[in-house]
Amino acid sequence: MTLPLFISSDTLIANQVVTLDGNEGRHAVSVRRIRVGERIELTDGRGVRATCTVLEVKKNSLSAKIESITLEPKPEVSFIAVQALAKGDRADLALEILTEVGIDVLVPWAATHSIAKWDDPEKGLAKWRRTVQEACKQSRRTRFPQVEALKNLEEVAELIATADLAIVLHETADASITDINVPAAGRVVLVIGPEGGISSDELMKFRESGANVVRMGNSVMRTSTAGGAGLACLISRTKRWSIKSGE
Repeated sequence: MTLPLFISSDTLIANQVVTLDGNEGRHAVSVRRIRVGERIELTDGRGVRATCTVLEVKKNSLSAKIESITLEPKPEVSFIAVQALAKGDRADLALEILTEVGIDVLVPWAATHSIAKWDDPEKGLAKWRRTVQEACKQSRRTRFPQVEALKNLEEVAELIATADLAIVLHETADASITDINVPAAGRVVLVIGPEGGISSDELMKFRESGANVVRMGNSVMRTSTAGGAGLACLISRTKRWSIKSGE
């Protein structure tokens, strides 16, 4: 069984004793009920994984000695998901799956047919970042995805135009996602539409910007699952899943 992972704001150095407090400390002690002698992992969210032994437990904090450090290198191919806004649980599920599969950058998109709207963009963005952080801890990720500010159609088109490869998932496409060659390095943009689908104007704009419009089989997936399935298909053709953390 993998060790529980917590986020540390400290600089993580081998043989150092660190204190885990605040929300992470309370979660470790009160929710996970971590005790003296147990082993845990700490990360800074930037690729460092520290394996530790717990030395002391207090009411809302613990101290632990770092036994070893590994560093997850930045991937040669960076995957960017442009995820259309979705309602409640649909959005959470989309973010969780994309994070667990291995997305590097998440871009919220206010699509024409998005049912969900962000009346307060800062609040919406904060919720996305919390969801992504929790998904990273659940999946034991040490390099956390960047969550960017809400984008409109023109801004998404610009992302597509500057990418090394851009893919839009759409059920009417003739080409299959399995026909796409993933570059060995660079930026890959994956666009996932909302519950109501990508509008004809949006699709045209994306094509004009250089996107490859592809389908995934004969079924139509929900916005909450399509991105994760598409990302898994693409990422499996890179070296990422064959490399262990620290290699």
